[in-house]
This record gives sequence, structure tokens and C-alpha cells, in this order.
Amino acid sequence: MKTEAQLEGRIRKIKEQLAGLGPMRPGNLSTQYTVCGTPGCWCKDPDKPLKHGPYYHLKYPWQGRSTTEFVKPQDVAEVEKQLATYKRFRALTNEWVEASTELARLRKKRGSNE
Repeated sequence: MKTEAQLEGRIRKIKEQLAGLGPMRPGNLSTQYTVCGTPGCWCKDPDKPLKHGPYYHLKYPWQGRSTTEFVKPQDVAEVEKQLATYKRFRALTNEWVEASTELARLRKKRGSNE
């Protein structure tokens, strides 16, 4: 079991890491290929069809609704970086809550609510 000082130190480190995070966004990035409606298009070739794409879609929840945005190919690397930053943010906040909960339990057990 960790001590109060260890938990407080871990929380301080988490706060420092959170402060250093850059731009972020939630969601998942997917790659789509499509078939168009144009008769005779190469995407409908019976022998070797070649679908249009790739098209990149970012899907995420926003204000209780599922939202989808198109992402330009030149922006994919930046969006992937923002998605990774958001995942790191979520992991750090979960760790902070866990450490804070454990700290509160230790203090309650000791009879102090600092």
C-alpha cells in the first residue's frame, strides 16, 4: 500500500504531465473506400474494380450525439497525434482519480480529511 506522500507526489506528477499536453481530440479515425454511381467507372470494373479513396473519417461523440468529420489526407498525421494525446489525457485523469480515491481512503482511515 502506498503512503500519503507517495500518492500526493504521484498526483503532482500527473498534474504536471496534464499541463504539458498539447492539442487533443476524442474519437476514432477510419479509412473508407467507396463505389460511385457513375456507369462504366473504373470502380465498377467487373474484373479489377478499384474503389475511390482512401477517404478519412473522424467519428466522435459531441454533446450526446455521434459526429463524423472528413479529414484531408494531409491532416491525417496531425489528427492521429491529437487522438493519441486525448488517450493519454484520459489515462492520466483516470490515474489521478484512482490516486485521489486511495489518498482519501488513507486519510479517512487515519481519521483526517485534509
